[in-house]
Amino acid sequence: MKRNIVTLIVGLTALTITQMGSIHAQGQAMSQARVVELQGNAEFMKSGSEKWMPLANGAVLSEGDRLKTAMDSEIRLELSGNAKTAEIVVRQNSDFIFKTFRHDEPAKIDNTLLDVQIGSVLVKAEKLVGDSKFEVKTPTSIVGIRGTTFEVNVSQS
Repeated sequence: MKRNIVTLIVGLTALTITQMGSIHAQGQAMSQARVVELQGNAEFMKSGSEKWMPLANGAVLSEGDRLKTAMDSEIRLELSGNAKTAEIVVRQNSDFIFKTFRHDEPAKIDNTLLDVQIGSVLVKAEKLVGDSKFEVKTPTSIVGIRGTTFEVNVSQS
């Protein structure tokens, strides 16, 4: 009997957490990164795709999208959710993914995680509001910021 009650409580707790997560996710929307300047050659792969496509000025990227820059190339992106959250410059020979890129408009929360696989990314992040997060992940570390300018460099092992 006690085992059945414990199983029921664990099951109801898991269901409640799942429901709370889906309610919270309903308030979230995809944030966007707009290409404002492109020098040289770069390509991107949309989330869920396996096809690389050439990147152009004005292109809009979102969560799960992946970028690669060629030699002597650079991309300047403006990131926005509830408002402008950052401007980033992706340097030559870089590869990164917008791992998490969402915002919750009613709560005024922005949540960004850039996953830099290789290369260099300059981040000029705006001051964050409330529980907003802006993080940059590399193969060996993760850094969270609240509003500053910094550059992440990842070299090949």
